[in-house]
Amino acid sequence: MTKKRTSRCGLLISLMLVSCATAAPHYTELLRSDWNNPTGASGLAQEPNAVATRFGALSVSEAGVLLFESVPVRPTIEANNSLDLSKPYQIGASDVVLVTDNGGTACPALYYFVTVTKSGVRVTPSFGTCSDLIKIKLSGDSISVSMPGYRGPAESKQAQRRAARERHVFNYHAGAVTENGRPVK
Repeated sequence: MTKKRTSRCGLLISLMLVSCATAAPHYTELLRSDWNNPTGASGLAQEPNAVATRFGALSVSEAGVLLFESVPVRPTIEANNSLDLSKPYQIGASDVVLVTDNGGTACPALYYFVTVTKSGVRVTPSFGTCSDLIKIKLSGDSISVSMPGYRGPAESKQAQRRAARERHVFNYHAGAVTENGRPVK
């Protein structure tokens, strides 16, 4: 009787190990995915801390300040915890980069668009709901960033669920960001 139990336990353990081993490659593939694909992808906004545009390089200093050609952009974008830069979106004579300001649990992320042209750099006001789950869509000369609402851990579970069901769409067009047709300030 003991041998049967031992072999059944061994069989169950073997099945669990095989199941876990086959799931691991899928999980690591998700971690390597390019979430900010200009054709429209969703997920976390995580990109390199330096990106080349047609007009010069954007980078993040060790102090967490956004730089254009090694000079801080104006107005200053300074990281809460870190800054991530998307690949540039080429829109006419401009390169547009989505900058993610990564925060903490109270507000995981806010966003900026940085427009780079031959005459310099323009920065939009920060925007977002604090959610770090975004979907980006390039459509002609506009970029939309959609995300759920967000309520932090200090809020009730009900408020968090209600916010997660909300959909917010921020549109970038000609250097300006709007939400529901209203300028973001």
